Amino acid sequence: MNNANSVPVDIEEMRFWALAFIEESNPPITQTEMAKRADIAVGTMNLFLNGKYTGRNDRVARKILQFKQQVEADRAADGALPVNPGYFETETSAELEQLLLLAHTGRITAAGTAPGTGKTITIEEYRQKVPHVYVATMAPSSKRLVQMIRQVLSALKYETSRILAADGTTEVIKRLIGKRALLVIDEANHLSIDALDEIRSWHDATGCGICLLGNKELIRELESGKNKTQLARLNSRIAWKFQRETPTEEDVRLFCDAWQISDPAMRKYLRDIATTRDSGGLRECRQIVEIASLFAARESRGLILDDLRDVQAQRASRWISA
Repeated sequence: MNNANSVPVDIEEMRFWALAFIEESNPPITQTEMAKRADIAVGTMNLFLNGKYTGRNDRVARKILQFKQQVEADRAADGALPVNPGYFETETSAELEQLLLLAHTGRITAAGTAPGTGKTITIEEYRQKVPHVYVATMAPSSKRLVQMIRQVLSALKYETSRILAADGTTEVIKRLIGKRALLVIDEANHLSIDALDEIRSWHDATGCGICLLGNKELIRELESGKNKTQLARLNSRIAWKFQRETPTEEDVRLFCDAWQISDPAMRKYLRDIATTRDSGGLRECRQIVEIASLFAARESRGLILDDLRDVQAQRASRWISA
């Protein structure tokens, strides 16, 4: 790539490229979308493309040159990356889906899993299979009752900037009752005792299924935390709890198959990473494979074990030998 401010720029060439990019893009892109991505005012872009802009056309052309170079760099990177297989069933994802299915029968279930075990993609896959699945993802800012209710209402397609807790709960119940719905609360470990008990009350009022998903702290809080007594009513309604601290070896085998990694040494190396606690699991493996593939493509060769080692050495706080 060149410094767009120091190289000669052909205004007509940039205008022609921009028009061709808009026409040929798949999925389609509008002039407005391209203007935003190129950091050009929408009105300016429209006038420039129609040859009617009376301002500094060279400045607009340089902005388009910057955008063109970014597009070309992105395409080169995409060509070097291995094909992402999307969702593929693993041992852990199958167990998580069973947890969702059980909750969808009108029960409460809970799971505490480590990062990189496939929780998020399994939720999305399940949501594509059956109706009335609503997913509300919590954050540290969702700890308070009202913030949690607002997140759930958003998942139920009810947007509001301000609402009282009692009014919010009334709206949630109205939208869940009679639907045989499943409400998935992801990152539930961020929630307060009051927020968790409010969710329990929605189950009691509507009979809808509830699946609480989070990390190991969620299960620890439910089973033996200092607030265990306050959570007794919720605990008594939880039909099944599931916990997994790392992906299983079978998960890693299926990951390597899906990503078309056949070399035994590389498979073992990725297995050792994924099954180490707090390593990031399969998510870490995916990032290592993608970045290492870019480095290998830059040298016009296939992926090798040393590529994985080099990337891991830069990413990990501790070395995992293999």
